[in-house]
Amino acid sequence: MIKCQKIKETLSVMVNASLDVDDFDANQEGENIQISQEGFQKMCELLLNRVKNTLNAALHNSKFDANQINKVLHVGGGSRMPMIKQLLRNMFPDSEHCIEEHPDEVVAIGAAYYAYSLLSES
Repeated sequence: MIKCQKIKETLSVMVNASLDVDDFDANQEGENIQISQEGFQKMCELLLNRVKNTLNAALHNSKFDANQINKVLHVGGGSRMPMIKQLLRNMFPDSEHCIEEHPDEVVAIGAAYYAYSLLSES
């Protein structure tokens, strides 16, 4: 899992990555699996569609149109992925896209604010 995570991170900044197969199967000495950003994106297509459907449902439930959203905050580890960035830019082309250097920390800060708001309501 850690090796696959590393490949995902590599593909966020490079066009190609490889996986050393003998890390998983000692009988496959010296074999590598090559994967491109494009190939990775094709593998993630169903997941991207779920993200898009979730965003569309959130817009529908909030009674907002995409063109009424003026700022999109990219948070969480997935926001580093070029395909997620592109999906958000395509869905919200007129919005300002705020991309944090440490998107995981932004999630933690948001969770802390939310927890505080729950405590202060009680």
